[in-house]
Amino acid sequence: MNSQSLSAQLARWLAVLIITLIGVHHCAPLQRALSDYAVDGGCHQRHHMESTE
Repeated sequence: MNSQSLSAQLARWLAVLIITLIGVHHCAPLQRALSDYAVDGGCHQRHHMESTE
């Protein structure tokens, strides 16, 4: 098995991150899907307030 240097691994992951960020930035449906997932799954959940009147 070939071992890679840390700098080569970091460079590869940085390239993947940049490509992913550019792809997400230019793809509106993907942005919408990710934002809906973040809202529904995290601390930014949508709470439906029911009126008690």
